[in-house]
Amino acid sequence: MSVEFLSADIPNQGKESLQMIRCIAPWKISCAVVGLVFAFGVAVSAQDGAQQVEVRLRRDEPLRAMDALQTVATKQQLIDLGFDLARCGHYPANGVFRLEIDSEEDVRLLNENGFDVVETEDPGLRGGLIETSYFDPGEILTMLNQTASDHPGITELITIGTTLEGRPIRGIVISNNPGVDEDEPAIQFNAQHHAREVATSHVVIDLINRLTDQYGIDSEITDWVNNYETVCIPMVNPDGVQYVFNSDNNWRKNRRPNSGCGSGSGVGVDLNRNYPYLWGPGCGSSSSCFSLVYRGPSSASELETQAMMNLQDEYRFTIATSYHSSGRFIDYPYACSDGSAAGRMPEHGIIHEMMVAMAGAISAVDGVTYTPFTPVPFGGVNGDDTSWYYAHEGVYPFIVEIGTSFAPSFSLVPGIVNRNRAGWEYLYDRLGQARIDVRVVDHLTGLPLEAKVEMLQQDAANILFDTGEFDRFSEPIHGRSRWVTEANHTYTMRISKSGYQTRTVDVPVVNSPVDVPVLLLANGVSLGDEKQDGDVDLADYSEFQKCFDVAPIQTECRIFDMNADEAVNFDDLGEWTAALTGP
Repeated sequence: MSVEFLSADIPNQGKESLQMIRCIAPWKISCAVVGLVFAFGVAVSAQDGAQQVEVRLRRDEPLRAMDALQTVATKQQLIDLGFDLARCGHYPANGVFRLEIDSEEDVRLLNENGFDVVETEDPGLRGGLIETSYFDPGEILTMLNQTASDHPGITELITIGTTLEGRPIRGIVISNNPGVDEDEPAIQFNAQHHAREVATSHVVIDLINRLTDQYGIDSEITDWVNNYETVCIPMVNPDGVQYVFNSDNNWRKNRRPNSGCGSGSGVGVDLNRNYPYLWGPGCGSSSSCFSLVYRGPSSASELETQAMMNLQDEYRFTIATSYHSSGRFIDYPYACSDGSAAGRMPEHGIIHEMMVAMAGAISAVDGVTYTPFTPVPFGGVNGDDTSWYYAHEGVYPFIVEIGTSFAPSFSLVPGIVNRNRAGWEYLYDRLGQARIDVRVVDHLTGLPLEAKVEMLQQDAANILFDTGEFDRFSEPIHGRSRWVTEANHTYTMRISKSGYQTRTVDVPVVNSPVDVPVLLLANGVSLGDEKQDGDVDLADYSEFQKCFDVAPIQTECRIFDMNADEAVNFDDLGEWTAALTGP
C-alpha cells in the first residue's frame, strides 16, 4: 500500500527540543511489511507512547544497494536532524533504518528531509498473544526448582532480588561445590532484561540443562562444572515478562510506575539503559518516561539493576553474557563508541577476538550467519549492562542478539537454542586458554590482599585505560584478579596497595592460564631479617636453616622467601647472602 505524504513549506531543521531516539526493533528482510504509511492525518502523541517505524530514504534507484559512503552520509543526515541511530534494526544497504518516533512532528521532519516512514508495529499482536510454549515467570521458577532438586550435588538456587510487584529474581549456581567460595573463575549468563524478548530465556535454560544433565557423562562439561562457577539468571525482568503474557506482548521495560507519567507507555524503565557506566543523556537512551528506552530517574534506580550489580559484587565474574533478540549478531560492549581507536575498549584485541570466534562458532552450526559488530559505525547504547561490566568491574562481557524478532514462531526456537549452544560452549573453552590469574598475598602472612592490579603493557606497547574505566582490584577472599588475554604475548602487570611496596611483573602468556602469585611486602620490612633488628646477620641464619626446603612454606619462614616464590630453598640463599650486613 502506498500513501503520499503531504508537503509543507517548513524549513528543514533538527528536532532540537525533541527527545533523541534509538532503533529498538530488529530488521526483518521481507517482501511484505505489515503496517501502514504514516501521513500527517495519523496522530502520534507522547501519551500514545513511542512507536517503532521503518525509515526509508527516497532514492532514484531504490533497488540499488547503497555503498559505504552513501550509508555514512545518510546516517549523518539523520544524526544532524536529531535522531540517534542504533546498531540494530536497520538495513542501510537498502536505505532502510528503524527508529522510534514519538510525535507527528517527527514524521513531518523526516518527510521533509526525504524519508518515508512506515509503522511496523502490528496492533493485532498486542494483548498477550505469546505462544504458550514460551516460558512465563512461574514456569522459570518451577524449572529452576526442579533442576536443583534433580541435581543437589552441583546446584544451588539463589534469589538475587525481588521486583516491585513482589516477584523473585531467581537464578541457579552450577558448581561441583555449590555454596563454597572456591578459587576458580566464575562465568555468568542472563536473559530477558527486555520483557518481550521471550526466546532468550530458552537459551539460558538449555545451558542449565546441558551442564546439569551431562555432568559426569560428558567429560568436557564435567570439567567445566568442576573448574568454573556458573551463575545463570534466565529472567532478569519477571514483572515485565508477566505483563507480556497478560497484556502486551510488545512490552520491553519493567513495570515501575513513573511519577506524572500515568499508565500505559509511561510505566517502566528500560533496564538495559539503567546501569551506571555512561548513564545519562548523549547516546542511546531517553529521559522521557514514555520512551521504550527510558533510562530511569537515576543510574541503578531499579531493583532488577541493583540485583544484577549485587550479584557481580558477590561472584566477581570473569565473563558475563547477556542474551537479547534484536538481530543475529554479537554486539560490542562500548556501544557509544564511534569505532575509532580512541573510543574503543582498552583491551579491544581480546574482546574482538572472542566476539569473532563466538560468532563463527554459532554460524558454523547450520549456516545461519551471526555477525560480530566489533565495533561498527552505528551506535549507540548507554547505561547497558555489558559496558558497565567491563568499565566498572573488569568483566569480559558479551551481548548476543539471538534472532530476528522478539517472539519468533516457537518452531524456530530449537534452532536458535542449538546454534547459540555453540556460542556459550566456545566461551567455556576460551576461558581455559590464554588468561592471567594474579593472586595477591601479604608476603609475611600469606593472607590474601585486596590490591590494585593494572595491566600496563602488551609486548612493551602501552595499554591505556582512559575511557572511564574504574581501577581493578584483587578480590579479598582469595586475592585473585583474572584477565583474559590474547595468546603469545607478554603483559606487564603492576600491583600496588597502600602501606606496601609496589611490584611490577612481566607475564608471558602462551595459550593456557598463567598463575601469577604476587607477594607484597609491607613498607619498612626487610627480607631475611627474621628479628627485624635492622641487620641481616648470622643470628638470622639459624632460623633460615630451619625453614630450608620446608613445604608448604610456614608463616614464620616467609621472611626468608627472598624471591617471592613461596618457598625457601637454594634460590633464596644467594639473595640472603647478598643481604648479609653483620656478623
